[in-house]
Amino acid sequence: MKTAIAFMLLLFSSSLFSLDLTYNPPLDPYYCDNNPVECQPLPSKTLKFDMVERTTTAQWVIFFTFQVLDAYSTSQAMQYDCIKEINPLYTERPSDARIVATKTLLLAPALLYNDGYKKITPEELDNSNMLYMFVVANNFRLLNEAKDTCNKIR
Repeated sequence: MKTAIAFMLLLFSSSLFSLDLTYNPPLDPYYCDNNPVECQPLPSKTLKFDMVERTTTAQWVIFFTFQVLDAYSTSQAMQYDCIKEINPLYTERPSDARIVATKTLLLAPALLYNDGYKKITPEELDNSNMLYMFVVANNFRLLNEAKDTCNKIR
């Protein structure tokens, strides 16, 4: 049996080594001119997706933290006689309920309607967070000044 296998390997191996597997295509500079159908580009089978960067959980946590801090600092500042609210959506001395209700009634529909929170880009949310950072910083600055120089009403 071993002899038969060795004989078969010897027989076929000699034919394998005699094969010429080199590829030398003829160089024809006018090939595409003569064969336009073969030179047409193949249609793309790959799917094309638009890459959209999504906002992160950290950005949303910062956004809602600034909303809470804005409401809190405004509420605390309203306790002093020398502080008045300049936001035209509020009265000069809005109540805590009005501050929270106004923020909720303005933010919730904008974020929930037609999945608006999914369409906000990271850059837009960063810009909003930066704006509220300055608003909150200013509120706390005014609150600290009021504690030193003004009378408490409530």
